[in-house]
Amino acid sequence: MDARLPETAGGLFLFPNAMKRPVVMNMSGAYDLEPLMEDKKFDLIDCRDIEGKEFICSEEAQKELSERIRAFSPEGIHFLDSGNYHYLTKLWTDRLSAPFSLILIDHHTDIRKELFDGVLTCGNWVRVMLETNPNLKKVIIIGPTESQRSTIDTAYRSRVRFISEENLLSEDGWKGFSNVHLKDPVYISIDKDVLAHDSAITDWDQGNVTLADLLRLLDIIFKNEIVIGMDISGEYSGAYDLIKAQKAGLLNDETNGEILAEVARDALF
Repeated sequence: MDARLPETAGGLFLFPNAMKRPVVMNMSGAYDLEPLMEDKKFDLIDCRDIEGKEFICSEEAQKELSERIRAFSPEGIHFLDSGNYHYLTKLWTDRLSAPFSLILIDHHTDIRKELFDGVLTCGNWVRVMLETNPNLKKVIIIGPTESQRSTIDTAYRSRVRFISEENLLSEDGWKGFSNVHLKDPVYISIDKDVLAHDSAITDWDQGNVTLADLLRLLDIIFKNEIVIGMDISGEYSGAYDLIKAQKAGLLNDETNGEILAEVARDALF
Protein backbone atom coordinates (compact mmCIF):
# COMPACT_ATOMS: atom_id res chain seq x y z
CA MET A 1 0.00 0.00 0.00
CA ASP A 2 2.69 2.51 0.92
CA ALA A 3 4.09 2.44 -2.60
CA ARG A 4 0.74 3.55 -3.98
CA LEU A 5 -0.14 6.29 -1.53
CA PRO A 6 2.03 9.42 -1.25
CA GLU A 7 2.29 10.90 2.21
CA THR A 8 2.70 14.34 3.66
CA ALA A 9 5.43 15.13 6.16
CA GLY A 10 2.98 14.35 8.93
CA GLY A 11 2.33 10.86 7.59
CA LEU A 12 -1.26 11.42 6.49
CA PHE A 13 -2.36 12.01 2.93
CA LEU A 14 -5.95 13.12 2.80
CA PHE A 15 -7.88 16.36 3.10
CA PRO A 16 -5.85 19.49 3.70
CA ASN A 17 -8.40 21.00 6.08
CA ALA A 18 -8.59 17.94 8.31
CA MET A 19 -5.79 15.45 7.58
CA LYS A 20 -7.85 12.68 9.12
CA ARG A 21 -6.98 9.00 9.02
CA PRO A 22 -9.28 6.99 6.74
CA VAL A 23 -12.07 5.29 8.65
CA VAL A 24 -13.10 1.76 7.66
CA MET A 25 -16.54 0.55 8.72
CA ASN A 26 -16.49 -3.24 8.71
CA MET A 27 -20.17 -4.07 8.30
CA SER A 28 -20.07 -7.48 6.58
CA GLY A 29 -16.52 -8.81 6.69
CA ALA A 30 -15.91 -7.93 3.03
CA TYR A 31 -12.72 -6.06 3.90
CA ASP A 32 -11.21 -9.24 5.33
CA LEU A 33 -10.35 -10.16 1.72
CA GLU A 34 -8.84 -6.78 0.86
CA PRO A 35 -5.14 -6.41 1.82
CA LEU A 36 -5.32 -2.60 1.65
CA MET A 37 -7.53 -2.51 4.71
CA GLU A 38 -4.85 -4.11 6.85
CA ASP A 39 -2.91 -0.84 6.81
CA LYS A 40 -2.28 0.50 10.29
CA LYS A 41 -2.94 4.08 9.20
CA PHE A 42 -6.66 3.25 8.92
CA ASP A 43 -9.11 3.48 11.83
CA LEU A 44 -11.32 0.38 11.91
CA ILE A 45 -14.86 0.39 13.29
CA ASP A 46 -16.09 -3.19 13.61
CA CYS A 47 -19.89 -3.20 13.21
CA ARG A 48 -20.45 -6.84 12.31
CA ASP A 49 -22.18 -7.54 15.63
CA ILE A 50 -24.92 -4.95 15.09
CA GLU A 51 -28.27 -6.46 14.11
CA GLY A 52 -30.89 -4.92 11.84
CA LYS A 53 -28.48 -3.10 9.55
CA GLU A 54 -28.43 -4.83 6.13
CA PHE A 55 -30.46 -3.05 3.41
CA ILE A 56 -32.82 -1.57 6.05
CA CYS A 57 -31.31 0.17 9.07
CA SER A 58 -33.48 -0.17 12.14
CA GLU A 59 -33.80 2.67 14.63
CA GLU A 60 -31.76 0.66 17.14
CA ALA A 61 -29.03 0.07 14.56
CA GLN A 62 -28.99 3.77 13.63
CA LYS A 63 -28.46 4.71 17.25
CA GLU A 64 -25.67 2.18 17.71
CA LEU A 65 -23.92 3.09 14.46
CA SER A 66 -24.16 6.80 15.27
CA GLU A 67 -22.61 6.12 18.66
CA ARG A 68 -19.72 4.12 17.16
CA ILE A 69 -18.79 6.83 14.66
CA ARG A 70 -19.15 9.64 17.19
CA ALA A 71 -15.43 9.71 18.01
CA PHE A 72 -14.46 10.17 14.35
CA SER A 73 -14.74 13.27 12.19
CA PRO A 74 -17.23 13.44 9.29
CA GLU A 75 -14.45 15.24 7.43
CA GLY A 76 -11.93 13.01 5.69
CA ILE A 77 -12.57 9.68 4.00
CA HIS A 78 -14.78 6.80 5.10
CA PHE A 79 -15.10 3.28 3.70
CA LEU A 80 -18.67 2.00 4.12
CA ASP A 81 -18.42 -1.65 3.00
CA SER A 82 -21.12 -2.93 0.58
CA GLY A 83 -23.69 -0.71 -1.10
CA ASN A 84 -26.16 -2.51 1.17
CA TYR A 85 -25.02 0.00 3.81
CA HIS A 86 -24.83 3.14 1.70
CA TYR A 87 -27.26 4.80 4.11
CA LEU A 88 -24.19 5.33 6.32
CA THR A 89 -23.51 8.46 4.27
CA LYS A 90 -26.55 9.99 5.96
CA LEU A 91 -25.18 9.22 9.42
CA TRP A 92 -21.82 10.80 8.63
CA THR A 93 -23.25 13.91 6.97
CA ASP A 94 -25.83 14.45 9.71
CA ARG A 95 -22.84 15.59 11.77
CA LEU A 96 -21.79 18.35 9.37
CA SER A 97 -22.62 21.70 10.97
CA ALA A 98 -22.59 23.98 7.90
CA PRO A 99 -24.33 24.03 4.51
CA PHE A 100 -23.01 21.55 1.94
CA SER A 101 -23.93 19.81 -1.29
CA LEU A 102 -23.73 16.07 -1.88
CA ILE A 103 -22.03 14.71 -4.99
CA LEU A 104 -23.25 11.12 -5.35
CA ILE A 105 -21.39 8.97 -7.89
CA ASP A 106 -23.62 5.89 -8.17
CA HIS A 107 -25.37 3.69 -10.70
CA HIS A 108 -28.58 4.21 -8.68
CA THR A 109 -30.28 7.34 -7.36
CA ASP A 110 -30.92 5.98 -3.83
CA ILE A 111 -33.86 8.36 -3.65
CA ARG A 112 -36.80 5.99 -4.03
CA LYS A 113 -39.95 6.15 -1.94
CA GLU A 114 -40.32 3.09 0.28
CA LEU A 115 -43.65 1.45 1.03
CA PHE A 116 -43.44 2.49 4.68
CA ASP A 117 -42.64 5.95 6.01
CA GLY A 118 -39.98 6.49 8.63
CA VAL A 119 -37.53 3.82 7.45
CA LEU A 120 -33.91 4.31 6.38
CA THR A 121 -32.63 2.01 3.64
CA CYS A 122 -29.80 1.69 1.16
CA GLY A 123 -32.30 2.74 -1.51
CA ASN A 124 -33.93 5.82 0.07
CA TRP A 125 -31.24 7.49 2.15
CA VAL A 126 -30.83 10.43 -0.26
CA ARG A 127 -34.57 11.15 0.00
CA VAL A 128 -34.35 10.98 3.79
CA MET A 129 -31.43 13.43 3.75
CA LEU A 130 -33.35 15.85 1.54
CA GLU A 131 -36.28 15.68 3.94
CA THR A 132 -34.41 15.87 7.25
CA ASN A 133 -31.02 17.60 6.85
CA PRO A 134 -31.38 21.40 6.69
CA ASN A 135 -27.69 21.80 5.80
CA LEU A 136 -28.05 19.80 2.58
CA LYS A 137 -28.57 22.30 -0.23
CA LYS A 138 -28.11 20.34 -3.47
CA VAL A 139 -27.61 16.74 -4.58
CA ILE A 140 -25.65 16.05 -7.77
CA ILE A 141 -26.05 12.44 -8.90
CA ILE A 142 -23.58 11.10 -11.45
CA GLY A 143 -24.14 7.75 -13.13
CA PRO A 144 -27.79 6.60 -12.86
CA THR A 145 -29.79 5.36 -15.81
CA GLU A 146 -32.39 7.49 -17.58
CA SER A 147 -35.18 5.26 -16.25
CA GLN A 148 -34.10 5.96 -12.68
CA ARG A 149 -33.78 9.69 -13.23
CA SER A 150 -37.34 9.84 -14.53
CA THR A 151 -38.74 8.49 -11.25
CA ILE A 152 -37.62 11.45 -9.11
CA ASP A 153 -40.51 13.21 -7.38
CA THR A 154 -41.15 16.71 -8.67
CA ALA A 155 -40.81 17.99 -5.10
CA TYR A 156 -37.08 17.30 -5.18
CA ARG A 157 -36.19 18.30 -8.72
CA SER A 158 -35.15 21.83 -7.82
CA ARG A 159 -32.50 20.40 -5.47
CA VAL A 160 -31.36 17.35 -7.45
CA ARG A 161 -29.31 17.46 -10.64
CA PHE A 162 -28.09 14.56 -12.78
CA ILE A 163 -25.06 13.86 -14.92
CA SER A 164 -25.32 10.65 -16.92
CA GLU A 165 -22.42 8.23 -17.22
CA GLU A 166 -22.37 9.01 -20.93
CA ASN A 167 -21.82 12.70 -20.25
CA LEU A 168 -19.07 12.90 -17.66
CA LEU A 169 -17.94 16.47 -17.94
CA SER A 170 -14.66 18.01 -19.02
CA GLU A 171 -13.08 20.45 -16.59
CA ASP A 172 -14.58 23.40 -18.47
CA GLY A 173 -17.95 21.67 -18.49
CA TRP A 174 -17.73 21.01 -14.77
CA LYS A 175 -16.85 24.64 -14.05
CA GLY A 176 -19.92 25.81 -15.96
CA PHE A 177 -22.12 23.27 -14.18
CA SER A 178 -20.64 24.12 -10.78
CA ASN A 179 -21.07 27.86 -11.25
CA VAL A 180 -24.79 27.32 -11.72
CA HIS A 181 -25.54 24.54 -9.24
CA LEU A 182 -22.88 24.47 -6.50
CA LYS A 183 -22.44 27.31 -4.05
CA ASP A 184 -21.32 25.39 -0.96
CA PRO A 185 -18.56 22.92 -0.01
CA VAL A 186 -19.21 19.36 -1.16
CA TYR A 187 -19.24 15.89 0.33
CA ILE A 188 -18.53 13.12 -2.20
CA SER A 189 -20.09 9.66 -1.94
CA ILE A 190 -18.97 6.92 -4.33
CA ASP A 191 -20.66 3.57 -4.84
CA LYS A 192 -18.38 1.42 -6.97
CA ASP A 193 -21.44 -0.07 -8.71
CA VAL A 194 -21.12 2.90 -11.05
CA LEU A 195 -18.02 1.19 -12.46
CA ALA A 196 -17.75 -1.44 -15.17
CA HIS A 197 -17.13 -5.04 -14.12
CA ASP A 198 -13.43 -4.92 -14.93
CA SER A 199 -12.92 -2.33 -12.17
CA ALA A 200 -15.25 -3.54 -9.40
CA ILE A 201 -17.40 -6.46 -8.32
CA THR A 202 -20.34 -5.36 -6.19
CA ASP A 203 -23.61 -6.69 -4.77
CA TRP A 204 -25.70 -4.75 -7.31
CA ASP A 205 -26.14 -4.27 -11.05
CA GLN A 206 -23.38 -2.05 -12.37
CA GLY A 207 -22.78 0.78 -14.79
CA ASN A 208 -20.13 1.21 -17.46
CA VAL A 209 -17.97 4.02 -16.12
CA THR A 210 -14.27 3.23 -16.45
CA LEU A 211 -11.95 3.62 -13.51
CA ALA A 212 -9.90 6.09 -15.57
CA ASP A 213 -12.99 8.27 -16.11
CA LEU A 214 -13.87 8.13 -12.41
CA LEU A 215 -10.36 9.19 -11.43
CA ARG A 216 -10.45 12.00 -14.00
CA LEU A 217 -13.78 13.19 -12.58
CA LEU A 218 -12.42 13.15 -9.04
CA ASP A 219 -9.40 15.12 -10.19
CA ILE A 220 -11.70 17.76 -11.71
CA ILE A 221 -13.88 17.98 -8.61
CA PHE A 222 -10.92 18.28 -6.24
CA LYS A 223 -9.40 21.05 -8.32
CA ASN A 224 -12.61 23.07 -8.48
CA GLU A 225 -14.55 22.43 -5.25
CA ILE A 226 -13.99 22.63 -1.51
CA VAL A 227 -14.29 18.98 -0.47
CA ILE A 228 -15.10 18.47 3.19
CA GLY A 229 -15.44 14.70 3.19
CA MET A 230 -15.84 11.59 1.11
CA ASP A 231 -16.96 7.98 1.40
CA ILE A 232 -16.61 4.85 -0.71
CA SER A 233 -18.95 1.85 -0.75
CA GLY A 234 -19.55 -0.97 -3.21
CA GLU A 235 -17.68 -3.91 -1.73
CA TYR A 236 -18.85 -7.45 -2.43
CA SER A 237 -20.39 -9.06 0.65
CA GLY A 238 -21.47 -12.41 -0.81
CA ALA A 239 -19.38 -14.65 1.42
CA TYR A 240 -21.45 -17.66 0.32
CA ASP A 241 -19.54 -17.59 -2.99
CA LEU A 242 -15.95 -17.79 -1.77
CA ILE A 243 -14.29 -17.85 -5.19
CA LYS A 244 -16.17 -14.75 -6.34
CA ALA A 245 -15.59 -13.09 -2.97
CA GLN A 246 -11.83 -13.62 -3.24
CA LYS A 247 -11.77 -12.27 -6.80
CA ALA A 248 -13.91 -9.31 -5.74
CA GLY A 249 -11.71 -8.60 -2.75
CA LEU A 250 -8.56 -8.32 -4.85
CA LEU A 251 -10.20 -6.26 -7.61
CA ASN A 252 -12.02 -3.90 -5.24
CA ASP A 253 -8.88 -3.56 -3.14
CA GLU A 254 -6.94 -2.40 -6.20
CA THR A 255 -9.67 0.07 -7.18
CA ASN A 256 -9.90 1.46 -3.65
CA GLY A 257 -6.15 1.97 -3.72
CA GLU A 258 -6.35 3.85 -7.02
CA ILE A 259 -9.09 6.11 -5.65
CA LEU A 260 -7.06 6.79 -2.51
CA ALA A 261 -4.00 7.60 -4.59
CA GLU A 262 -6.03 10.09 -6.66
CA VAL A 263 -7.34 11.68 -3.48
CA ALA A 264 -3.81 11.94 -2.15
CA ARG A 265 -2.48 13.60 -5.29
CA ASP A 266 -5.28 16.13 -5.62
CA ALA A 267 -5.85 16.94 -1.97
CA LEU A 268 -2.30 18.07 -1.23
CA PHE A 269 -2.82 21.81 -1.69
